[in-house]
Amino acid sequence: MSATAIRARLRALTGAVAVGVTLVMAVQGTAHASVSSTPDKTVGLSGPAIFDLTVLDSGRIIVGGSFTKIGSYPRSNVGAILPTGKADPTFAPSTNGEVRAVAASDDGSRVFIGGTFTEVNGEPRHNLAAVDAVTGALIDTWRADTTGTVPTVKSLDVQGNRLYVGGKFAGIDGATKQKLAAVDVTTGNLVAWNTWINGNVNEVRVSPDGATVWVGGSFTRIRGLDRDYFGGIDAATGLPTSFVRAPSGGYVITVAVNADGSRVYATTENNTIFAYQPTVSDAPIWERKLGGNTHAMAISPTEIYVGGHFGGATPYLASLDTATGVPTSWDPKATGLKGGTWSLVIKDDSLHAGGQFTHFDGVQQRLYARFAGTPTP
Repeated sequence: MSATAIRARLRALTGAVAVGVTLVMAVQGTAHASVSSTPDKTVGLSGPAIFDLTVLDSGRIIVGGSFTKIGSYPRSNVGAILPTGKADPTFAPSTNGEVRAVAASDDGSRVFIGGTFTEVNGEPRHNLAAVDAVTGALIDTWRADTTGTVPTVKSLDVQGNRLYVGGKFAGIDGATKQKLAAVDVTTGNLVAWNTWINGNVNEVRVSPDGATVWVGGSFTRIRGLDRDYFGGIDAATGLPTSFVRAPSGGYVITVAVNADGSRVYATTENNTIFAYQPTVSDAPIWERKLGGNTHAMAISPTEIYVGGHFGGATPYLASLDTATGVPTSWDPKATGLKGGTWSLVIKDDSLHAGGQFTHFDGVQQRLYARFAGTPTP
């Protein structure tokens, strides 16, 4: 996004009135062009929802959720979409429960899935598994089952040879390790990482340099130190960083980190998005309240695309200026089931969305959508 003209003050004021934003520090945004508000024509899915997705370097999109078909191909909660937008006829793993999280190894050879299942491709796997990225075949040598009372894997993120796992569980890979763990990408063995969290982890996101693991959820302490619902953890020591957020807004739903790691965003149960610059201050740069919870965020140099079950002028999908939190004019006019949008990923020249939407501006596009533009993070 090469435009550099300063956004007019009038637009900032009218945007704040329309959606409701609290600016903690007055910072003007930068003019830019959003991705197209009309999604590409791509395959639709049958079922309630896509909960997460990842885009491989090849352009293939791996989706996980609760669904039964991608196009005409039967698929049980996990599948793939080709760069052309058509269903991938080859990638066909299956689970007997929802897939809530999807991630890929750095080399793109394997895909990790997490959720609330006990079988993958008919073989025992409890809430976490690795499959071949091309065929979907279960990787037999990789196993890191989770245990507990109704255990659930809610979030996955890969950094180098570590797969970070967040959720609601009491044990993983045969060891007592609650809520958050690191697992070896190649072997599936638990990585020795001395950290501890006293509540569920809803999202785990690693800084681009791999040094800090950002987590959000319903916890209040990390390694015995007060960290209400959101915090950074040293990837080497497992100790929380010095960043201490004020416990405003309730538990954290999702977390995002920008491309250089300088800013971190968190959304909370009271429908608010908070933007932080942790090395500068514990106080938010800005905060914005929407008409419903935000489940997903994707960050470009000038915009933060947000998805959730909020309503208002731009339901389920919206775009905010990264510097100010002021809404842009981008509006794909999404409609569908109440859950709205659950996952957003920027990859190269497109924004990918997954959720429970069914139409955009009256045109059917079920559960997955791709918006072309220039949003490279």
